[in-house]
Formats: sequence, C-alpha cells, structure tokens
Amino acid sequence: MADYSNKLYQQLEAESGVPTGYKRTGSILLAQTQDRLISLRRMVSRLRMKSIPCEIITPRRVGELHPLINIHDLVGAMYVPEDAVVSTADIALALVTAARSKGVQVHEHTAVNHVLVDRGHVSGVDTDRGQIECEYFVNCAGQWAYELGLSNEEPVSIPLHACEHFYLLTRPLRTPLPDNTPTVVDPDGRIYIRSWQGGILSGGFEKNPKPIFTEGRNQLEIQNLQEDWDHFEPLLTALLRRMPSLEALEILRLVNCPESFTPDMRCVMGESPTLLRYFTLAGMNSQGCSLGGGAGKFLAEWMVYGYPQDNVWPLDIKRFGALQSSRTFLRHRVMEVMPLIYDLKVPRWDFQTGRQLRTSPLYDRLDAQGARWMEKHGFERAKYFVPPGKDLLALDQSKTFYKPDWFDIVGSEVKCCKEAVCVIDMSSFTKFEISSPGDQALNTLQYLLSNDVDVPVGHIVHTGMLNERGGYENDCSVVRLQKRSFFIISPTDQQVHCWSWLKQHLPSDSDLFLEDVTWKYTALNLIGPRAMDVLSELSYAPMTPDHFPSLFCKEMSVGYANGIRVMSMTHTGEPGFTLYIPIEVSGSKNPAPSIWAQHLMSPLHPPCSTHYTSITRS
Repeated sequence: MADYSNKLYQQLEAESGVPTGYKRTGSILLAQTQDRLISLRRMVSRLRMKSIPCEIITPRRVGELHPLINIHDLVGAMYVPEDAVVSTADIALALVTAARSKGVQVHEHTAVNHVLVDRGHVSGVDTDRGQIECEYFVNCAGQWAYELGLSNEEPVSIPLHACEHFYLLTRPLRTPLPDNTPTVVDPDGRIYIRSWQGGILSGGFEKNPKPIFTEGRNQLEIQNLQEDWDHFEPLLTALLRRMPSLEALEILRLVNCPESFTPDMRCVMGESPTLLRYFTLAGMNSQGCSLGGGAGKFLAEWMVYGYPQDNVWPLDIKRFGALQSSRTFLRHRVMEVMPLIYDLKVPRWDFQTGRQLRTSPLYDRLDAQGARWMEKHGFERAKYFVPPGKDLLALDQSKTFYKPDWFDIVGSEVKCCKEAVCVIDMSSFTKFEISSPGDQALNTLQYLLSNDVDVPVGHIVHTGMLNERGGYENDCSVVRLQKRSFFIISPTDQQVHCWSWLKQHLPSDSDLFLEDVTWKYTALNLIGPRAMDVLSELSYAPMTPDHFPSLFCKEMSVGYANGIRVMSMTHTGEPGFTLYIPIEVSGSKNPAPSIWAQHLMSPLHPPCSTHYTSITRS
C-alpha cells in the first residue's frame, strides 16, 4: 500500500494542479543493536520481494546521507532511496481537487448523523443538511469512526481508539539541509526526524502513551490538544542525543494531535459483517498518509468488483469480534499498541493487555498445570507448558531471533505427541451448525464448498469454502450429523468472516437454520500412537479403523459423559481423535479429567496450534 501511495502522490500534483510538497528524499531506519539490525535485514528481504529498492548501510554511510545525525552508537541501518515526504494537508486538497474534476461532489462542514438502512443494507445517509441516497457508505472518519459506526440504525463495531501524539516543529536552520536529505527513523530511540520548511519536524511514539476520548468526542473538527512538555521529555532527550544540533534551533511549537490506533496495529478496512454495503477505512495507526493511497485503491476495488485485487485479509475488519470493540478493552490495548510501532518484534510475541476475553472451560485447569498463553481472535490458547522448576518469568521474557528458552519444552511436547499420547484443547476453533427441513442446507453447502458433502451420515469432509472466482474464503471440515443437518468446523480467526459469508449466501426465502455453536462445545484433540487405546478404555468401545474409520463421526459415551461427538480426525496430521463435548458436561466429570488422571504418562500437553505449525491449522 505504501508503494502505491508513493507512486500516486508522485503524479498527483500534475493531475490536480495542486502543489503537494512531494520530495523523494529516501528514508533511513537506524539500528543501535544487533537484534535491531537482524530485524532490518528481514525487512530488506521482504521489500526486495516486492521490487522496492533498499539496502543495509554502515553508520558511516548514514553520516554521509544525513550530516546532522549522531552515528557513534549505531551498528548499521536500512536505506530506502525511493521513499518520499509530502505535505499531508496539501495531499488531501489535491485528492479532493482531482476527484471533483472527475465529477465527485464534496460537501464540506457537513455532519453525518447516521446511516440509513433498508433490508439489511445501506440505503442513504442522514446529515445536518438533509438526507442523501447512496448504494454504498464508507466510514473513513478517523478518530470519529467508532462513534459514527454506533450511531447507525443497525450499529457497526469499528475497533479503534485515539491517543495523543506529539511532534516538534523548529524554525529554519541557518544552513538549510538539501532537499534530498533522508527522513531518519530511530526505532530504538522511539523517534523520527525529517526536514520541514527549512527546519526540522521530529517526534516519536513513547512507551507510556496517553489515550484520549474514551468517553467519545463531540467536537467535529480536528483541533490540536494542549502541549505537554513533561510527557514529551523522554522523546526530546532521545532526539537531542540523535541530533545534537537540535538544541541550538528555535522551537516553533510542540504539536499534540490525536491519532487513532487499532487492537493489532493494522488498519481496519472492508465491508461490515453486520451491515451490507457499509465499508470502513480507519484506524491507520499514524500511517494514514503513507498507506492511504494504497488502502483507498483496495477499498475502491472491493466496492466496484466485490473484492480487492490483492490479499488484504490481515486488514479486513472481519478479523475482529464484538468483544474486541469495548471502550475499556480498546483503551487498554492501544496503550500497548502505540509503543509497539517502534518496539522490536521478534517471532512469537503476544499482546499483554486486553486478555482473557474468551477462555475455554478448561482454562483454569490448564493454567494450574503451567500453561503459558497466547491470544487468537480474543481466545486464550496454551502455547506451551512450563515444567516444574523452570523460571517462569525468564520464559515469559524470552524474546529473541535465535533459539528461545522455550524451544526444548515445545520439543518434548511434540515428541510426546509422536511417541505416546497427548491432549490438546482446541475449543477456540469456530463451530457452526446448519440445518433445514428439506434439502436447502445440503444445496447451499454444495454451492459454497469445493468438495462433495453429500456423503453418508457420520462422514467428515475437509474442504474449502469458495467464492465465485474459485478462491478460498475459508478452510473447514464439515460433518454430516443427520440427513439435513451439518456441523462446520473452521479456524479460530475465521469466526466472523465465515459467519458473514454463510449469511450472505443463504437463500432469502428458505427455512435454513444457521447457528454459531462455538461456545457450546469444549473440543479436545487426543493424538499420538496411544490415542486409540486411551479412548477405547474410556468408552468401552473398539476404536480400531475397522470399527471407527478415518474421517468418521458418531456420538458416544466417554468417561461419565454422554452425547460426546467423537471424530476420527485431529487437525494435526497425527493419528488420533477429536472430541466435541457439550459445555454442560465440561466439569469435573467430563472426559478430559478422566483422560488426564487415568491414562496419560505425563502432564497434560499443550495445544499444537502455536508451535506445531507444520502439521496443524489455526
């Protein structure tokens, strides 16, 4: 998106006739540590895959490109020569001018009260100047997007929250820097520096951000907030260290303006899962200008063609559930997200705030056995179990690009999966039931799924859920429970997307019944060479392939519990079974404690979905 934005802004001045301040200066990302340099090398590899020129350079080369930068504590840097700077206000004016020349109407100083809805889709907009009919609506209201989404006749959840963001402006230097002087980002110092109108614009993303407007915001125009020099002081110290000559410059002002951030540091875009033709593009995490052109292109394709020309699932608003849109959750999460913009992100890092939104009925039992947790779509999932005597704090803080402290722990768990038997809590997986009085459920699934699901009752089909182009919308397993009833299992983070896709394609005049039953079942994977023996002992039933063939499902009694859906599949590729246990029997008499207490040679082992990635879905 940034590359497309760069190319768009480069030609925008000629197309609109409005000066945009576009200058190709290049950018430099500094590294104070070897780990940061590793991170930059990884970034270079990714950018080169997209044919974006970039390279790792020495500290000496940094000094040649930007003579005011202190290079004495650097170990290297990344240089992107084709990066550019613009004036954001002028870019906005140029875009409006170019749009008007193509027939677009722009109504300034017009407040949107709410979006009008007719039969589940957008029909118009109510403003303080009257109503406007429209087929599509795009909520790109930035820090107001959350409130605007809730103001509709059918509310739309847009997970973002504003924080104060500070940057410093100086008066011109006595000897101005050349126009091609690169922008400098020092992520270890949490700061950025660029030329601005002959002077310097510099700011950063502090460790202790200040969330704002949690109670909502009534002011409908962008206004700067009060200066806070005490809060800015750590960033100012880092700026003076990186650019000592800044101390001699006259400060014009300290700007404090609100920026909106999302729960995972990626913008939200796409069509609402609850209201058709209601699109969102917001929560740019202080990258609105650099990503705006590309994001706008993807959204326009989405609206015109029904899908963007590239994979934008990581940005799709349907990656979030309703629980990730509460005011308190968002306030706490963005206080962690804003510093992460410059934090060193090593493999397997996890958010620490806004946790335990969703937990398995087995959460407390797993936690007591040493589970360390990661979060997927708001759901807590065990990533490994700490053996007795291990330093828990050291394991939690093990952040490295090299072999982590927990590596051997996970290795022993994988070995147990392959050589003995393990139990994996897979309750986070998405689960739907679809049924109908006639053949509507079967016909709908036959239309949406790539594989034939008209199989005998009790059989399981692994399949893709496709779109009209033959592309994947979802990966799922479908169980035929009865002649006209099906059970669908999908990855955890596909819950909202899969539900939305199914709902959009249900016949409007049918008696189809679709229910999200994710919360109704505890799901256990029993895997490994001894899985068959364990389940046979607990159920007093033969579990050999002759009696229980692969990809088969039937209800059984396991331990003290009746009505357990036992399936001869595991999601891991290992031999074993999956048990779907009704939530009402997920207490002390449930099959899980029976398995753990009576039949496992070692303590409960963890979900494979985090570290056992070569043989599982998530």
